Amino acid sequence: MPISGTLHNPLMKNGKEATTSQANHGWSFARLRRITTASHRYMAEVDGLRFIAIFSVILFHVYYNVAFAHEAVLAASPFSFMIWPVTHGFRGVQLFFVISGFILGLPFAAHYLTRGPAVKVGQFYLRRLTRLEPPYILALLLIYGAAAVMHNVHTREPGFSSGLPLRLVYAYLFVRGVPPTLDGVTWTLEIEVQFYLLAPLLAQVFKLATIPRRLTLIAAICGAPLLAWVVPRSDVTLLGFIHFFLAGFLLADIHCTGAGAGRLPARFFDLLGIGCLLVTLLVPERPVLKPLEPWLLCGIFIGALRGSRFTAFLRRPSISVLGGMCYSLYLLHNPLLSFITPKVVASGMSLPQAFLRLAVAGMPIAVGAGMAYYILIERPCMNPKWPQLAFQHVSRMIGAVPRTVAPLTKSGGK
Repeated sequence: MPISGTLHNPLMKNGKEATTSQANHGWSFARLRRITTASHRYMAEVDGLRFIAIFSVILFHVYYNVAFAHEAVLAASPFSFMIWPVTHGFRGVQLFFVISGFILGLPFAAHYLTRGPAVKVGQFYLRRLTRLEPPYILALLLIYGAAAVMHNVHTREPGFSSGLPLRLVYAYLFVRGVPPTLDGVTWTLEIEVQFYLLAPLLAQVFKLATIPRRLTLIAAICGAPLLAWVVPRSDVTLLGFIHFFLAGFLLADIHCTGAGAGRLPARFFDLLGIGCLLVTLLVPERPVLKPLEPWLLCGIFIGALRGSRFTAFLRRPSISVLGGMCYSLYLLHNPLLSFITPKVVASGMSLPQAFLRLAVAGMPIAVGAGMAYYILIERPCMNPKWPQLAFQHVSRMIGAVPRTVAPLTKSGGK
């Protein structure tokens, strides 16, 4: 899951373009958007894609908790088909992978293809560490603590406590071969971390000439699933999902170089993005769809970058700002839903009734908690100087130490 948004946008005509609609539609809410550096321009439409991804996943987990994760026996209902659209929301995770590939690939693409600033690999890794680890570690500790206090059913499972150290080092899925049961969505973060570690190496593809570079990426996107099919345990490693990240690399190439820009009207890209989105979210699982998944996600992404009305919708503060909170929402929503489900779902309810009850009772709590966590924990960690500022704050509390690092009003995300 991609969880930050500092983006180099060499094609943006006006540095204020991405924030103009925010100011016009709701300043008080727009001020909660991701923190970005002066050297990077905020792309609200990318956070809009995060909104689609995170709420697809949340709605899917509302369905999953009432249908599979709870002990209640639901009654048959002729209206169960009404829940069908949300049953494919897990594809939001694949969209997160594409977004991560785009975000992490774009600075490397800008450097190699447009002579942008070089990416300092040491700072690249340090930024991942200081930006992502504190919210992740604190969330896990809070979730495990809450489960223990509430005597949650997962606390009685073998290996519950021993699983926490594995999760803290992103090794649970690889070691045990299955996702954790408590807040199991964090398996995707383990895949993301594997990609972060390899991203600078994989980004060397941008050194190639245009045609070899794009052919290499296309071949890898098409061939990786075939390789994963024959390699044992690929579903617990990056290999099983690398084609989505590489699709993000290809999008970074196209966006950075402006390939094909202006040749087709914006309305075409609106239709492309919306059409690919509908297919992605609504079409059932079929073997024939698997090879098309990264390309459908690319279609959504290109529609977001080059469309008109679709792009404007994604840039709205009510959409983009919530999308920018996706990391906090992702970390907290599923355990909160699992804690609430036994309180509102009972045997004898139909699937639509149980889904509606959990959605009405659980989603406001999950989203509200995620927003609070973003404001209090995640967003401060977007300031790359937060460790120094925190140290100085503690030092001043212990013994008067003068301020030497000024807080940044605009500082870097990913």
